[in-house]
Amino acid sequence: MQQDPGNPIPYPQFGYQQPNVPAHSDPSMYMAGPQTGIYNPAAQAPLSPTYYPQQGMPFMPVGGGNEQNNFSMPTQFLQNPVMANMAMQYGHSLMGQGKEVLDRELNKYVSTSRIKYYFAVDTAYVAKKLALLVFPFTHRDWSVKYNPDEPVQPRYELNAPDLYIPAMAFVTYLLIGGVSLGIQERFSPEGLGIQASTALIWALLEVLVIWVTLYLMNIQTRLTSFDILAFCSYKYVGMIVAVIASFIMPSSYHLALIYVSAATMFFLIRSLKIQVLPESSRDAYGENNASFSGEGSKRRNYLLVFIGGLQPLMMWWLTRQLARP
Repeated sequence: MQQDPGNPIPYPQFGYQQPNVPAHSDPSMYMAGPQTGIYNPAAQAPLSPTYYPQQGMPFMPVGGGNEQNNFSMPTQFLQNPVMANMAMQYGHSLMGQGKEVLDRELNKYVSTSRIKYYFAVDTAYVAKKLALLVFPFTHRDWSVKYNPDEPVQPRYELNAPDLYIPAMAFVTYLLIGGVSLGIQERFSPEGLGIQASTALIWALLEVLVIWVTLYLMNIQTRLTSFDILAFCSYKYVGMIVAVIASFIMPSSYHLALIYVSAATMFFLIRSLKIQVLPESSRDAYGENNASFSGEGSKRRNYLLVFIGGLQPLMMWWLTRQLARP
């Protein structure tokens, strides 16, 4: 029986016959899928993240759309001037609170006002103090002026200890050491780091040894740990002079080291004598102290000799590998 073609069949692209075309006698063509090479919407590749729907179809983000939107949200948030100002004000408030907490915790162990005292210097003080460290033999007045509560600030008192010159001298010592190693073709970043850590450890050990010696010898002074650190760190100025002298003339290193060692010893003993061994049985603060006579006075003399004799050994040990041979 011949099939009635009937109405025109739509969607000829799916393999259906055009109107007025004789039909095939094989009925399986209506049951099988589309032929090879013919458009098949079911065989399309998966939609890509950049797929845009046709007009009239709802937009459904595919793939990483949510992640992309979430990534752009902080940028859009910061681009808002009001939100950006609020974030900056909040950050400043957090920084202020953190600084207050840090200062409060630090004041439990170290007074920040006391640390500022050691850095209260000016250019005139630094120049005079450097000259005193290199040429201390002509200086006459070694006394330290005191306010009712604490010594006068270093900028007003040449004999007062400070930490500015020791800190700058320590950094300069490291730089000069790096230059010396470079001239000798022995420079390396690791070597410079070892030099810095070694000098720092020796400085802390020196202060610790002197502090323990004061305790074991039962010597009472008003020297603080910062005072001891300041006085013992003045030797870096002489060490710099000795190393620079070896740049000019390698054979002059030992002569320069002998001179700066003697100058540092003289400066240290005369400066600490006012603090450790006053001239009379009444100390520099107007308080009677029986330990300044007899055995107590001998112990203080031994302490001065120990501190003074320790400086040349430390200066030689820390510069022996930096001076040009």
